[in-house]
Amino acid sequence: MKVRIEHRHLYVALMLYALYALLTMYILMNSEANPVNTYLFFTVFNNKVQALTPLLTVISIDDYGRALFWIPIALILWYFGGRYRRASVLMVSAFVISLLLGELMKHIIYEPRPFLVLHITPLIHEQLDSSYPSGHALIVGTGAYSAIIALPWYVSLPLTLEALLVSYGRIYVGVHWPLDVIAGWLLGIANVELVLALPQYYGVIYMIMKKLLGWLSRRSNGSPTNY
Repeated sequence: MKVRIEHRHLYVALMLYALYALLTMYILMNSEANPVNTYLFFTVFNNKVQALTPLLTVISIDDYGRALFWIPIALILWYFGGRYRRASVLMVSAFVISLLLGELMKHIIYEPRPFLVLHITPLIHEQLDSSYPSGHALIVGTGAYSAIIALPWYVSLPLTLEALLVSYGRIYVGVHWPLDVIAGWLLGIANVELVLALPQYYGVIYMIMKKLLGWLSRRSNGSPTNY
């Protein structure tokens, strides 16, 4: 069977992966506690808006702004069928890649979280695993870019706002460096472009979701299509 490749999306994905690799090399050579990253971190961490602190704290805890938000979103989109179902499949297809690459990167590269290096007290409890890249930024960036690509602006806009708040919140509460978040978004967007470049992979995920979520179907359409 001939593998179909959407070259335009593949080139964009490769360019973004290259940028991610360059950023990774920069961090390996200079550490995350470099002057620029430290300055940006304290610009956010030391300038808190008290009215936003409760919200940013909640959505930054573990999976509240990540899995507990984006999994229901993907299920809701699947239910409504049509372009919403296609968006759901695009999200899930890219989420799979993001989860695998994110975990792989955290095992290959260990960068301490900012509160360990800068001796500050974060607003939330966080594991001591690698800070790079931000898993939250990776997942919400993946979801937001999928929404921007596949959904109307009035749906993608609030989803993107949530993703930006979660990403900002991870710095705000003191558990991630700004470059962790930038890396997460770069990798997430690259993964979505990779899915768009590989329609057969998208089709496999669609068939798996159809098998698993047939009971949650409002409409029958949502088969693979070009964006």
